[in-house]
Amino acid sequence: SSGINAESQSVLFSFVNDNFRGKPFCVVYFHTIQWDNRNAMGILKLDLCKQTSANWDDFNLFPVEPVFVPRPGAVEEDDGVLMSPVYDARTETSELYIWNAKDMKVIARLSSPVLVPWTNHGMWLPEE
Repeated sequence: SSGINAESQSVLFSFVNDNFRGKPFCVVYFHTIQWDNRNAMGILKLDLCKQTSANWDDFNLFPVEPVFVPRPGAVEEDDGVLMSPVYDARTETSELYIWNAKDMKVIARLSSPVLVPWTNHGMWLPEE
């Protein structure tokens, strides 16, 4: 969406596609906090070159700081997915959410056998 109300949310923890780190880039993603009645956190995508935005948030859902995973062979900066564990305060469960990084639409939700509590910071480690 492009109707971002800056007065009702705060943005923090900016990140870009790692393939563009230290180079000119247009697309930046943020972890957000909603200060309205949604009781939610979310993810905001800003395209600084096109001056457009897209975001995702939902009532009582709290994503951990997400990571961007580029599609193999990707050329475009936002060609990939965002991934984050999301804590659902209504059910006290966690799922791994995967968003299309171009339009911020959820493309997959994977159940978690363990509770991943909400936290601002995330850490992704290789399996090895």
